[in-house]
Amino acid sequence: MLNSKADAKNIQLLKLLAQLRDHIDVHRIIGLNVRELQESQISGALLGYLQKSAHESLALYITKIFEASSRNDLNSIPGIIESIPAVPVTEMQGQRLAAFGSKYGHDAVPADARSYLKDVLARFRDAHSTPLGRLKEFRDTIGAHSDYRANITSLPSHAEFEILFSFAEDFYEAVSDSIIGSGPAVIPRAVGHGFVRLIGALGLQHPRFDFEDGE
Repeated sequence: MLNSKADAKNIQLLKLLAQLRDHIDVHRIIGLNVRELQESQISGALLGYLQKSAHESLALYITKIFEASSRNDLNSIPGIIESIPAVPVTEMQGQRLAAFGSKYGHDAVPADARSYLKDVLARFRDAHSTPLGRLKEFRDTIGAHSDYRANITSLPSHAEFEILFSFAEDFYEAVSDSIIGSGPAVIPRAVGHGFVRLIGALGLQHPRFDFEDGE
């Protein structure tokens, strides 16, 4: 299905995921190094702006990636699923889709890709309805509009952001591999690594890029 509508949408999903990866990394790096950054010569106002912008942006991007719409033809996960023909899968496609589904607790044998992926997504959304709901509420009342009644003091944890990102990345790879028939692209992390090098050059000793095992 190269050059199909599903292929074009999946490529756009990849772009959304690459931007989301950058927002998550910048937000995490500031949080991991916040004490050292506060003691450095780097402007606290600038750091606060960067972290707030990354926090708000990752909320918007996660909502975009998981959003369904009956009015708009989206490049989201639900939008891609609707673009996949409801036809029986080959044995090879079934094996690859089943590997994706089993990772998220769906052990049924795929009959057609569209219905199978809908089931996997529904199970995942049910399991993570609270963080997805909080992010959608943020997008609807603060990110996309300015609702004076909005009273959102925090967003989901970094661990939840990573879980949501990982599912979306796994979905992109499963569609690329089993439906499109083209190997998935690697999502770079150049922004995060570049940010660590920058704050290191500005005086931080051994700035942290990620959590250590057990944290």
